[in-house]
Amino acid sequence: MDARRIASATTKVRETFMATILNGQPWTTNPLPCLDSAFNRFTESFKARCPSMGQTKVIGGLGKHYDLETPISETATKKSELKVTQGTPSPLEILSWRPWQDTVQFLQGQLKSKIGKRFLGDCGDPMLRAWFDQHVKPFSDKVPSSAGMTYVGYEKAMSTIGMKGKQEAAAVAFIGALRSDEALQKELQARWLNFEVEWFTSHTMDHLGLKEVVKEILEVKDFWICVSKTGIELIDGLKVQNLVFSGARAKPRGGMSFHYILTLQRGSETKEVPMECKFHWKNGGQAIQNLNFMLL
Repeated sequence: MDARRIASATTKVRETFMATILNGQPWTTNPLPCLDSAFNRFTESFKARCPSMGQTKVIGGLGKHYDLETPISETATKKSELKVTQGTPSPLEILSWRPWQDTVQFLQGQLKSKIGKRFLGDCGDPMLRAWFDQHVKPFSDKVPSSAGMTYVGYEKAMSTIGMKGKQEAAAVAFIGALRSDEALQKELQARWLNFEVEWFTSHTMDHLGLKEVVKEILEVKDFWICVSKTGIELIDGLKVQNLVFSGARAKPRGGMSFHYILTLQRGSETKEVPMECKFHWKNGGQAIQNLNFMLL
């Protein structure tokens, strides 16, 4: 089983267990990093916010952007996002305004995803096409078996992790060579980081479209359930007041990412927090397979 499937299975087990705890049902094994003693305080806190709560169920899935749903009346529900870290949690004053802080991102997806197309702009399909034309195609001369590789074939093989189904043989050969040859990997990865700087210096995303997506993703959540080895924090949802682009900046290990100031509101209080959008190849190492955007 690959890492993605293991992570997905672990996530589902944790979500199901959290629903079990909220529903007061019996359980045997605790898959969370916190001690069992944290559960009573957490469930009491949840019930205090939702005194007429019904049975919580696991939702999740693409397009939902939350994990658990708890009915509070015949017509209303509360939606919760479960975030789990094995490490030491951030201070509560930070976690309260960035509940995704300890778990890397609050949204991730492939460039071709429907939600990505809403805001990626020049950093979606146009960027990938330029990367192929300017760098991948010339570089593929180093892999004779990839002769004749097309953009369509490359894009499909790059984004289909197991490269199963109907694939272009030249593209599969190219990706296969990258995954098996460390020297080729390093050379193309260096080119990607340089390309990222070049592209992000002269191109950008649809900032208004991004604001709409961030608002949609964050405001659907009534609660964030943040679990760590020290316990469970129940954090109330947030409203998005504004998102301002502050520029592209160099990343510590090369390349660039986009930075924003996100203005959030809870009740009468508002706070500005940093937000970053970066691009990450999830499989095989940078510049090999599965290019994703990540909102942090």
